[in-house]
Amino acid sequence: MFVPRPSLAWRLYRRIVRTRVEFFAVPDAIADVDVLKLCDLPVAFPGVPNEHRPTILIDLSPSEDELWNGVVPKTRKVIRQAMRDGITIGRVAQITEPVWLSFLASYMKLWRRKANAGALGVGQIGELIARDRFVLTVSRDAEGSVLSWHGYVRTPDRVRLFTTISDIDPSRDTHWNNLVGRAHRLHHWQDMLAFKAQGVRTYDFGGVYRGTDDAEQMNIARFKQSFGGSFADTYDAVVPLTLKGRLALALVSRIGAEARTGGPAIGATA
Repeated sequence: MFVPRPSLAWRLYRRIVRTRVEFFAVPDAIADVDVLKLCDLPVAFPGVPNEHRPTILIDLSPSEDELWNGVVPKTRKVIRQAMRDGITIGRVAQITEPVWLSFLASYMKLWRRKANAGALGVGQIGELIARDRFVLTVSRDAEGSVLSWHGYVRTPDRVRLFTTISDIDPSRDTHWNNLVGRAHRLHHWQDMLAFKAQGVRTYDFGGVYRGTDDAEQMNIARFKQSFGGSFADTYDAVVPLTLKGRLALALVSRIGAEARTGGPAIGATA
């Protein structure tokens, strides 16, 4: 199994500080752990600070026709056009080193273009791959060129968008960027249908901006709302369970997000 290698600092930290990461619910039993990281809980975890993370949830249990009718007409039109363009969407059956390097190259291109692209979370992705809980999907044009990537956290009945990368490129012409925009919409729609067919009941957009000060984030929020669904409040919490855990969190609070999540990396373990 290929697993991307995170930064040395992240690997040393995880070797010293026993850390467990769980999504969507608090585990029933917790043993031999210094720090418990809880992500996307439906209610705040008591006794520690929580990060409030608004999101949009799509209920995948209705029929495909009902889901389609929940998509706004303009987005449905764009999705139909993307199908006519010959854009294809597929799940990466196995994340190999060449696939990872292609995905990483797309992220680095985005990171150079957008100052607020955020940390990729190589360490987190590696842990999810090792637990068979990371799903990577890709859209391509009719010639096979990559247009977008979606990475998801997967449990049997829920998926959460972990990262999304599209190849919007201001240096290229309008035709290309419009094609990428159409692919991105088709990509979400086809992912929803694929997960629905696998028995997943909830599609989580992984967060949504609810403010009014950031025009770019407001546009992204409108994009996510165009697929229907409903707003939901989720919470992230980091719970120290030992003295070592408390000391570690005090140290980590002084470190940047890229180092905390493992940083960009191109190496791997097999």
